[in-house]
Formats: sequence, C-alpha cells, structure tokens
Amino acid sequence: MATSFQHEIVTRTQPLSAWIHYHDQHAPSEIAAHWHQGIELSYTISGHIDDFTINGQHFRTSAGQLLVVNSQLIHSIHTHNTPESRALSVIYPYDYVRRLYPKIETEIIAVNDPHQFTSAQQAMYLNLQGHFDQLYLALQRPSAVTNLRLEAETAQILSELLTYFTSAKASTGVMYGKDALAVERIQKISTYVAQHYTEPISLTDVAQQINVTKEYLTRFFKKQMAMTVGQYVNLVRAQHAYEDLLGERGNLTTIASMNGFASTRALNRAFQTVYHQSAAEIYKTKHTWD
Repeated sequence: MATSFQHEIVTRTQPLSAWIHYHDQHAPSEIAAHWHQGIELSYTISGHIDDFTINGQHFRTSAGQLLVVNSQLIHSIHTHNTPESRALSVIYPYDYVRRLYPKIETEIIAVNDPHQFTSAQQAMYLNLQGHFDQLYLALQRPSAVTNLRLEAETAQILSELLTYFTSAKASTGVMYGKDALAVERIQKISTYVAQHYTEPISLTDVAQQINVTKEYLTRFFKKQMAMTVGQYVNLVRAQHAYEDLLGERGNLTTIASMNGFASTRALNRAFQTVYHQSAAEIYKTKHTWD
C-alpha cells in the first residue's frame, strides 16, 4: 500500500508529459537518497555511473544500460564524472502513467537485470536503446519539432516498458530486499530532512520522527544508507547550496545560512566531501568565467 509521505514532487518539463534531463561531466557527482512517486528512468549514453543505489541494490552502469526506479523507491547516486560521462534521466509523473495504464498500481517495471530477460525482451531492450539515442540526438540538435520528437520517443519508451517488462508487485517483492518498516522509516527521515534542512537538525529531532532512540537511529541509518545521519543532512544541504551558488542567490555567507550550515567553513567542508572542491573554489570559478 502506498504511503502518504512525499519528498520530491515530479513535474513535467513543459510542454511535455515527462521530465527530461541531460547529464554530462558537469553534473553533480552525488545525489542524496530520496524518493518520489514518479517512475524514473536513467540511461547511460557513455561513460558510467559508479554507484546508482535503488532501495539497497547497487548498480554500476555502462554505456547503453537502462535503470528503472519504480514509484516510491529510495535511490541515490555516487559517481566520479569524466569527460565521457553522459546520461539521460526521464521521469514520468505517476498520475500520468496511472491514467494511461491503471494496472501500474499492481505492477512494477522490471528491467534492471538483463540476465533475466527472455529473447523477446532482449530484442525490445535494443529498441529501447535506440529510442534513448534518438532522445539524445533530439536534445543535441534542437529544431521547431524537437518537442514533438521528445514526446513521441518518451511515449514509445513507456509503451514498450509497460508492454514487455512489467511484473506483478506481489510476485517480485517491490521492496527489493528491504522490509516495509525500514523503507517507511527512511522515507519519513528523508521527508523530514527535505523539509527542515535549512534549520538546525539534531539526532533527537530525527529519532522522534520514527519513534526510536538516538542510539537505535544511529545504527539503523548507518546500516540502511551506508552513511551517518549527519553526513546525509550535509549532503542534502550541499546539494541545495550548490543550486543556490550556481543561481547566484548570494555570497558564500548568505548561501551557507540559507541552507542550514553554521558557517562558510562548514559549507566548504561539505562541498569538499561531495564535490571534491570547496564552495569557495566553485564560487570563484563561476565568477571568473562570468
């Protein structure tokens, strides 16, 4: 049964039905664990993604590989970008998919383990790769009909996934090895951090969200997420601060304060961990180019 918690709200890329984003070597190397109702596709065009984690399962992608994050599954990314790093993300709003294909409420898209494919699925996987290549070309060569091409390709991709790669939730175990209580707790924690990252957050604050002790929370979160609660909070803050920095929403002191960091020193430490550069270095580089 779907929970009522929300974290990231997926909206479509106007005027398209889905959200489409192109990632290259300049994309963030860390995406904090989060979840949303939308169905997310990640396609590696070239290079690789070191660690794409979906509800505890770790994937290292290569060129031509497609991953699907089904609705409400917790996922994160950790990678080292190179000049060859190119990938596409497509997220279909859940209501859009459900309106066209009501059975999605009892099914998942199972495409992350190609070794389990039938011969028909292997053939369709090649088709899917072709559609993603066409998406990439449409984005690289904009024209008056680019939106039509993007809409057609994303609709065809969704149609083929739903026709050839669906499985019943009950038979596959939609939690992918995590029990429902653990998933619900992580969702509550991620929701709380997403809503309060601009404020001071203590272990007690987070523990109260799932009605456990601080000691239990520390062990539980480290086991489930392979990082401490503090590291997770700083990762979320750093991602928002990075967007503010690129959007020139203030100087480093202002950006640190806006995103819950106690000082610019704390901001720089978090950036060094996540982006392998301090916020000051990124700020200086941006203003030098500007």
